[in-house]
Amino acid sequence: MSPQPIPFGDDGQVATRELVARFALLAPKVKMLETLDRQFGGLSPLPVEDAEDLVAAVISEAGSDEGEAADLVVGVALWAIRHEVGLPPIERVANALAYKSNAAVTASELSAAFGLMQAVIAHVAPKLAADLERSDPERAWRILHLNFAITAIRSENEALMGFAFDALERALPDERAGFYAEAMALALAPGIAPQVREQIERRHLKWTVDR
Repeated sequence: MSPQPIPFGDDGQVATRELVARFALLAPKVKMLETLDRQFGGLSPLPVEDAEDLVAAVISEAGSDEGEAADLVVGVALWAIRHEVGLPPIERVANALAYKSNAAVTASELSAAFGLMQAVIAHVAPKLAADLERSDPERAWRILHLNFAITAIRSENEALMGFAFDALERALPDERAGFYAEAMALALAPGIAPQVREQIERRHLKWTVDR
């Protein structure tokens, strides 16, 4: 077994250092995240008023929400979560998460995408949970929860499906019946795992037939 180097810094600082090493050329401002980590640590709230502006600036430098840029956008979002910093460009983060979920193939990749979505939803909930823009179907709060549930379905993991379905029902009460009706139509297709069909059917009955 070959010896492994001991990383310097806390887990947050290590993650930021890796983000900078990978994306400094694409988004030069990402280096400022590491500077703040050195000053305040990688896992603590920041006493810096313009931290949200920095997050927005780095994500803006990414240019795209797809390909490798999606990893940068999500990495910056995780930095913001670690430091309890707001995510003003939440639409960009939602798009990047959707890209990563769509690109996921294996169970572990889907579980990882699910975990990222869960973390972002929890972080933005205090600001977005009131869902004051319900007339906008493209609002980030809605997109995050729909993609969260879809990712869980694709994982075929019953625990993840149950968690995501509960979250969707709390966050989007007006869309429960419609979501499960569409999901049920897809679940009847050949090749859908029985446990997936059963989970969806149970929720579909709960919010349509049983109402």
